[in-house]
Amino acid sequence: MKPLWIAVLLLLSACNDSSSELEHRMANQPPIIELKLLESIKDNLEKSPVTFSDSCMSELDVCWYKVERSANDANLPTVKVSNADLSLTLENAVNIAVVADKRTTDDIENLNVILRGLPKGSTHEQYRHLIFNLIDQIKAAGWSHYFMPDDPRISGSQMDRIASADGVLGRYVSSHPWLDPDYQLDLKRWLQVGTFYDWYFYNNGVYLHLKAWKRNSEDAPTEKATYLISLEFLSEREFWLSGFTEEQDRLHWKQLLPARLKGYKEARLALEEKARAAGIEIDETYQDPPIKALE
Repeated sequence: MKPLWIAVLLLLSACNDSSSELEHRMANQPPIIELKLLESIKDNLEKSPVTFSDSCMSELDVCWYKVERSANDANLPTVKVSNADLSLTLENAVNIAVVADKRTTDDIENLNVILRGLPKGSTHEQYRHLIFNLIDQIKAAGWSHYFMPDDPRISGSQMDRIASADGVLGRYVSSHPWLDPDYQLDLKRWLQVGTFYDWYFYNNGVYLHLKAWKRNSEDAPTEKATYLISLEFLSEREFWLSGFTEEQDRLHWKQLLPARLKGYKEARLALEEKARAAGIEIDETYQDPPIKALE
């Protein structure tokens, strides 16, 4: 039978080993930055395990809060973006930026996250798979497909009837049927899309724009490429303000928006009528989400 002091020593040694192993594992875990949309920027950043840099333009009263990392960093941060009771987890963020217009809000209403891409030499097919996996995560987190207000409500089920990768019956559309997040685009069509890929989502007063910027490989452009993948989260105000460029208009966007929406609706209905005549089905079940500022 071992003396008591030897047993205690062995127990303490085992605890120290477990503690050291746990600390080692924790040290190698990526930091998790939780950002709650439509809540205080100050409170969010104070809780962050990673320090955000800040820069402001006093004449515009606009500030940028950023985390920037090299894509070669071993432990890139994970961003947990929360909206109401739902959250979306984004791993391997190389750039996180919160833009704040101090004249209008102190909350997170404009957030952009850029994700690390695949290793050099990756194929279009590998990126296509990566991006559709990301889309599945976005949808699982409660985000729904959003049609831009002047675009026809044509879903991906009609892609065989759409000849162009960026337009419908000769008119450019932002939320193109080929890029309906509820349908996976085949590789042949994927390669026909130009430099930019755009998917739009909506959730509880916030709009999400998933963007992919493609740069084809010089030696094998139809096989390999590099894609820059970013997610832009905009509050209702930031989303609709982006359509107004004049400062005076931006100050009165709520009063001007109904007329703007009327024009969007007329453009949508006109193109939908042409689409029906061409045998293209319209998704009548889709209704634009409510705009709380106008209620």
